Amino acid sequence: MKSSKIRRQKTEDRRQKKAAIIVGHGSKMKGFQRAMEKVARQLRHRRAFDFVSCAYLEITPPSIERAVHSLVRHGVTTLLVLPYFLLMGVHIKEDIPEIIRSLRGKYRGKVKIILCPYLGYHEKIVSVVSQRLGEGR
Repeated sequence: MKSSKIRRQKTEDRRQKKAAIIVGHGSKMKGFQRAMEKVARQLRHRRAFDFVSCAYLEITPPSIERAVHSLVRHGVTTLLVLPYFLLMGVHIKEDIPEIIRSLRGKYRGKVKIILCPYLGYHEKIVSVVSQRLGEGR
């Protein structure tokens, strides 16, 4: 009985674990991250990922590095990183890609880290913008 339990546990440990990190800018303002955390909660409910975390580029913990480290410790094998930014800038063009390059080197052979496109333009965002314009006071 013991050996079958051990085999089952080893099989579970070898299972591919997929995670997502949503990366925001960070801020000193209390509660600024609520909307992004709500997105993460909704993604968790969809169960497409074993883990969904938020991380921040500046000021607010956890940093991208800390979030990746934590997920690697939980046995994640594939990690998707989504910059939660609407506009292109130095953070999208340089800062986040450099952090991801560094983390890929650090965790080579342990986890596949994929940098996803930032939010930017998408036709569905136009609908949200239109809705918000209608909600103006």
